[in-house]
Amino acid sequence: MNLFGAYYGITSILLGLIWTLVNFITWGTYNFVWHILRFRGFDKARRFSVLVSHIWGVWLMRLTRCYPVIEVMEGAPDPIKYFQKPEDKTAPMYVANHASWMDIPYLGAAIGWRNYKIVAKKELTKVPILGQSILLGGHVTLDRSNRRSQIKTIKDGISWLKQGVPLCAFPEGTRSKTGRIMPFKRGAFKMASSAGADIIPLSIVGSAKIMPAGWVMPMRPSRSVPARVIVHPPISSEGKDEKELTREVREAIISGLPEDQRPADL
Repeated sequence: MNLFGAYYGITSILLGLIWTLVNFITWGTYNFVWHILRFRGFDKARRFSVLVSHIWGVWLMRLTRCYPVIEVMEGAPDPIKYFQKPEDKTAPMYVANHASWMDIPYLGAAIGWRNYKIVAKKELTKVPILGQSILLGGHVTLDRSNRRSQIKTIKDGISWLKQGVPLCAFPEGTRSKTGRIMPFKRGAFKMASSAGADIIPLSIVGSAKIMPAGWVMPMRPSRSVPARVIVHPPISSEGKDEKELTREVREAIISGLPEDQRPADL
């Protein structure tokens, strides 16, 4: 860890204390309203919890000069605008490449101020503060060692999409150690195909230079690279099998990546 990493860490902890307090109050509110008052419909989609997490992420990135450049391609959804038409019932799925822990807040910045759920590894629920937020926000967790959990993850993801809540996934399954995009697993695409949801490809550029594999905290501000998130136009899942959808989305993401993040065999 260098001096910038120390600054980032201290800022993260200080904001995290506030985040923890608000999460504690939110848990208490949910339990009181749902179980004591028995008003089950109150914030059923966990919007408030996700909003709190988003505020924490935005403030952390702004205070540490780590907010990425967001590039919205023509026909792609703008993060500052709610892009769904009123008659739309099924939400889109966001899919991005993954080479750094910074990809998570970058993805949030590209989605903007709307409710969404992330497909996260179950191990992350054990991380202080973050784990509490994942459970509180109703995010979709995956235990890769448990077949039953995998099936439940797919069902939960499809359910959120059909309720109009966008879902987010890193289909590589883990972070790339080299920064180059790896092969995609098809679970996320099975959810999108089954729900009839469009997929919004996101190309995350430069995150591994901000926080490389093995670093506990970022080593430099995002503006120094700069880190970018390219938002591509939606790709329809209609009439496509998982293999075809996976290939099309991966190609879109690769098209926005620099040479050093593209597959070595291209």
